Amino acid sequence: MIRAGFAFHCHHNQLIECIYDFNKRVEYIKENKPPEEQSLRLRLFQLIPSDRIPAQDSVEWITYDKAWEAYKKVREAYDKAGEAYVKAEEAYLLKYSQELEELHKELCPDCPWDGKTIFTRKNENGEWY
Repeated sequence: MIRAGFAFHCHHNQLIECIYDFNKRVEYIKENKPPEEQSLRLRLFQLIPSDRIPAQDSVEWITYDKAWEAYKKVREAYDKAGEAYVKAEEAYLLKYSQELEELHKELCPDCPWDGKTIFTRKNENGEWY
């Protein structure tokens, strides 16, 4: 993970924050924010040039930078553990899907699950059941 640096207006309610991937944030804005907000968000969202960040020789900055390095190591370990977890879950569910489906039928006898969603039927009042 690469720290992209400090940026202005990454989020609408915070002036300055550290961002980790400028391009991913731009992509997220384009894909997830309301169309009427996108132009303003993209215009104002900008990296602060690293040579313009004040007091990089200060105790606070050095402490912050060391904390970032520690965070990065923990985050990398977290990501690896998350990947292992997902793979293990997929392997388990693949191997025992039949037994789990049978258990589901037993424990959820009136379930509307159709293999994709539980929202498959409505009552006369239009409520899902």
